[in-house]
Amino acid sequence: MNLRVTPPLTEDCRLDVPGQVDAKRAASTERVSHPANQKGILLEWQKQRSGLLGALLPGIRRFDRFVSTAELKKQGWRSVDLHVHTSCSYDVVKAPWLHPEKLLQKARLLGMSFITFTDHDTMEAYDLIGWNREGLVPGVEIKLRDRCQVGHTIHVNVYLLNRRQFRELERIAQADAKIESFLQYLEANHLPHIYNHPFWFEPGETPNYSVVPYLIQRFPVTEYNMHRVRRKNAITMMLAEKFQRGLVATTDTHTGDLGTACTLAPGATFSEFFANVRRRNVCLVPRDLTLNVLSEEMVRWVELIFDPGLTKTQTKIRTGINKLDEGLSAVMKGALRNRPLLKAFCERFGYAVSWSRLAAWSYLQSENSKADEINQRLRAGGFV
Repeated sequence: MNLRVTPPLTEDCRLDVPGQVDAKRAASTERVSHPANQKGILLEWQKQRSGLLGALLPGIRRFDRFVSTAELKKQGWRSVDLHVHTSCSYDVVKAPWLHPEKLLQKARLLGMSFITFTDHDTMEAYDLIGWNREGLVPGVEIKLRDRCQVGHTIHVNVYLLNRRQFRELERIAQADAKIESFLQYLEANHLPHIYNHPFWFEPGETPNYSVVPYLIQRFPVTEYNMHRVRRKNAITMMLAEKFQRGLVATTDTHTGDLGTACTLAPGATFSEFFANVRRRNVCLVPRDLTLNVLSEEMVRWVELIFDPGLTKTQTKIRTGINKLDEGLSAVMKGALRNRPLLKAFCERFGYAVSWSRLAAWSYLQSENSKADEINQRLRAGGFV
């Protein structure tokens, strides 16, 4: 695949990175210690995974510090899944068990200390269940495409914001669409934020891989995402280590699977918790997109798509394959409602494809191939 790498940024399109930030902006972030002063990231992880990561990226061995989350919780560390979608997101089926109230209850049963929902460009979940519930942290995932400084769309999770701040950020993201204006607003208002899945890109967009390391430098925290393959997550992890940036492990679940991956850190309040994340005083419980995870997720989506009792007319699934997306959209809008035999055939076919694992295997092969090419490009640029 041909990858577009932009030429050096011009003076008008320069992305600020640490060391280039003016003194006033630096002062606005002085409340949090620089992450380089901290001990480093801990992992609750199977040790054999580290061997693979070490083979892919030798520097990843510096993360070989394994701990028991149970012991950390006894010491007062808090656990949070910082990337969860509810039925309020446009790409989530309106199933009762994906309603924010149900997910709030599930998170509490799992022992999550803080609970946040990061739906796409909406905070409707908090209007439905209340903004001031105990342990609930208002959050949102905002999309922004700065064609000058970045090129492709990026996703940013923002926390502890109110309605007015959400509207302001949406205006900046949509009307202004400048990454620096967006980040300056977050910093000026002391809003915790993370750079989501750096190596996932909107279908149809040409990614600018060369700018991702600069973005990771520019954000205080980036994300190890359960729905990315291990090789992509390894590159993200390596860059976070290289630039001494905070790192969180999340699920990014759209099917209610919250807590499968999570982040632990000390802190009596969410602000204190996130300050420790920024300092890299965290423990990650990460997961990757594997053949089992993806095939099981595909089965869940088949169940949701063909369940006649669920509202799906507003749900938009984007696989990046136009014809498949059009077919799924038609099914969810009721195109097969009066065609029971065709519906039964399509449902069985969907299950057969999911259970065969062939589609999942093909997707993972493609993602791993992209990860290898990203790694080569970044190595050529001296980033890894």
